[in-house]
Amino acid sequence: MIFAVTGSNGFLGVHIIHHLLKMGHEVRAIHRPKSVFDEFELVKSYHALPSSTYDQLDWCECELYDVTGLQEIFQDCDYVIHLAGLISYSKRDREKMIRVNQGYTANVVNAAIDSDVKKLLYSSSIAALTKNDKNEIINEDNLWSSEQPHSFYGFSKYLGECEILRGKEEGLSVVMVNPGIVLGYGDWEKGSNQLFKNAFKQFYFFSRGVTGFIGVRDVAKVMEKLCLSNANGERFILVSENKTFESIAKTMAVKFKKRKPFIEVKGFIYQTIYFIISLMEFLGINGMLSRETVKASISKNQFSNQKVKDFLNFEFESMDSCLERVCEEYKKSPSS
Repeated sequence: MIFAVTGSNGFLGVHIIHHLLKMGHEVRAIHRPKSVFDEFELVKSYHALPSSTYDQLDWCECELYDVTGLQEIFQDCDYVIHLAGLISYSKRDREKMIRVNQGYTANVVNAAIDSDVKKLLYSSSIAALTKNDKNEIINEDNLWSSEQPHSFYGFSKYLGECEILRGKEEGLSVVMVNPGIVLGYGDWEKGSNQLFKNAFKQFYFFSRGVTGFIGVRDVAKVMEKLCLSNANGERFILVSENKTFESIAKTMAVKFKKRKPFIEVKGFIYQTIYFIISLMEFLGINGMLSRETVKASISKNQFSNQKVKDFLNFEFESMDSCLERVCEEYKKSPSS
């Protein structure tokens, strides 16, 4: 089968490319001009596939506002996996998030319709799911509610989902996935994998917030299986386990044989951090944290993975197993 993948040089993209190649598929990897491929080379050494495998990989330079260019790439493709998106919790990026997460998704949908692909898979996020204050387990039936609080990032991904469903109404076969926090081997200077770096550098702080986590290998496996399945118009939550940030951080520390974090973010410490971040945002100073990420660190949300497990007869790797394997690889990584 021929897969086209947007966002191909990002953390999730490079792992999905390697999984698809390993499974014998041909991949058209879409990237922006002047893209950096450091993470691809890092993950390439991790997977250690035979050099001949990469004969099935075609790098395709194209901006996602170029619908004609996308149509040309999608020609003869069986499946499109749309990963490209902007993750930000900064107010100054809100307009850009709408343009990328909604507008560019609309372009991908339109190009896929015109190219007669078999299916378009959209990678959304658990941030696009409506939570509640009743500590109920969140599943795929939780409908969007503007009355409940959401991050603006989550709102932008929800708008992307609306474009996907619009594509279904126009005859395109689609499927959506909502991954939790994705962890795996890659550049630990970026995204969720900074948690590994924090553990290795013996970060002092931890929080007892709860959310869904999943290993990147499982995300890649499930995405391929859903493309090849008869799923159409469905969404699937992708989490292996619901864990506290505390348990993830301390497990990483143990695997690295480093000191565990010992200062809990709560009470006065939480209020102080929140005030400092609020002041920085007011002054236009953007760092790794935002008010939304600070609030998320103590929020407690649990997600169900039962639908995808039943639909694909799939068993997720435990997070303990995932963290042990990945931490061992990070010990050998140039990052450390």
